[in-house]
Amino acid sequence: MEQVRHAFSERVLQDMYDAVLVLDRKGIVYVNGPAARMLEVPEGYRETGAGFSFLTDNEYNEDFTEAIFSALYYKEETTVKKVPFMAPSGKKYVFVLSSSFLRGTEGSQLVVTLSDETVAEEMTQKFNDASNIFTAFLFGFCGWILIYALWEFLGRPIAADFMTHGVELLGIVMLVFILWRTSLTRKDLGVMAQDPWKTVRTALIVSVCVFGFLCGLKAVCRLIDPGCFEPEAPFIDLSRFGLRQFLYIFTAGIQEFIARVVVQRNLKRITVGKHKTILAICLSSLIFAALHIHFGFLFMAGAAVLAGLEGILYDRQQNIFGVWIVHWVFGVSGTLLCLIDH
Repeated sequence: MEQVRHAFSERVLQDMYDAVLVLDRKGIVYVNGPAARMLEVPEGYRETGAGFSFLTDNEYNEDFTEAIFSALYYKEETTVKKVPFMAPSGKKYVFVLSSSFLRGTEGSQLVVTLSDETVAEEMTQKFNDASNIFTAFLFGFCGWILIYALWEFLGRPIAADFMTHGVELLGIVMLVFILWRTSLTRKDLGVMAQDPWKTVRTALIVSVCVFGFLCGLKAVCRLIDPGCFEPEAPFIDLSRFGLRQFLYIFTAGIQEFIARVVVQRNLKRITVGKHKTILAICLSSLIFAALHIHFGFLFMAGAAVLAGLEGILYDRQQNIFGVWIVHWVFGVSGTLLCLIDH
């Protein structure tokens, strides 16, 4: 009769959708199919007389193991606890572990059910990360607008370039905040390229096209109005390239971090609909243009167009290195061609 009951119990556990372990004080009595797949052990796995070696070998699973032992010790009390778990392959889960005492069986067995909450936990974490990032950005952006208003009110006592340095400082503060307050990885931050050479090659091709476009733009403008863009200077004034243009690579990186990682990526993460990518690119471009309000309308319009093109490139590459290069080339080319004054 006991054998029939045991076979029936195993059959019921085997057909359950949730992951189920049956344990006693000696070890693992039974593991059903879903549990075996997540824990990466054979279905029907047993480990008696040897403890819980497959659980205790990994320090990451300390909370999981502690919950198991606690459930065994307080077996007559129902245990419900959210715990992380790492399988032998390195795959990570978040389980809601619940236990119940299996009465009327030899050895005081315990049934432990593992509900996989990994996806829900990841979505919650992503939402929290996005919320923290946007909170920091809105505080910084609104604060910068107030500083700009004060700058205008005082009659622009410092050069516009110093205002740009304020944007750089804002980017550095946000980077520190993101690393401190979120769970984002280097890949999430776009500072890790899967194919660096392809990223750089594409960025260089785009940069050459950008330079050619700017040269054509200046040539057309000169035909229409020969006196525009410092006509006394060479068509390409290499003397304007110096330490300031070399250091502009730092400015370009910070600005792309704000526009792409802080704004565009988060907008795409939290918006819905089939046009969410276009919406994220457009909104991030407008915000990027607004950060250049101290240079006037025409500069802002140009910045919005540049940001839109870079947004498309970033969406394809998913890292900031390509758009970083293009941004730097655009800024330096505009300076050498006398199209912009910095």
